Amino acid sequence: MKFLTKIHDSQIRVDDLTYQKGVSNSELRLRLLDEQKNFCAYTEKYIEPGIDTSEVEHFNPSLKYNDDYFNYYTTLRSANERKIRKYKEYQNALFFATRFFQNNEDFKTRIRYEDFVYEPITEEDQDAKDLIDYLGFNDDYLFTARINHIKRLQETIGSFSLQEKIEYFTRNKSDLSYITAIEKELDINLSEIIN
Repeated sequence: MKFLTKIHDSQIRVDDLTYQKGVSNSELRLRLLDEQKNFCAYTEKYIEPGIDTSEVEHFNPSLKYNDDYFNYYTTLRSANERKIRKYKEYQNALFFATRFFQNNEDFKTRIRYEDFVYEPITEEDQDAKDLIDYLGFNDDYLFTARINHIKRLQETIGSFSLQEKIEYFTRNKSDLSYITAIEKELDINLSEIIN
């Protein structure tokens, strides 16, 4: 999951932009979405401007209205709703304190993607297991969506050269959904397209 990383010198922090009760938080949502390169932080689905419904999500909902940039993400509404249903089960989870997932290098040393599934690198890492379940990385819906998306891409661009694949994704941003799966399953680095 590439879009859980937080940027310590984010312009959102510099501008002290916070979630406000009873007002439009669209500027915060759009700026978070821009940082996340138009991807849902929890699903890696590409969020189509004007089509998909996204919202500012409070990673730890108990902090809402008393939180800051490090608790905010832009997500699809459905991803937020799935997470909220799991909050009571995980409200005392260690990942709320460690926030290891907000550093991409730490994340990669603790969680891996393999065969359409996210899993902890070590079986003993309960913190990573809990995060995976809390955010629903392997929920049936996402697992199936990743598989179907990759199969469709393999049928569409499987015979393309590397340059043709890059050009395809540059033109078809919505097909970048599940980018970690794309990079792994199609053996392609798409970082320059999303940076």
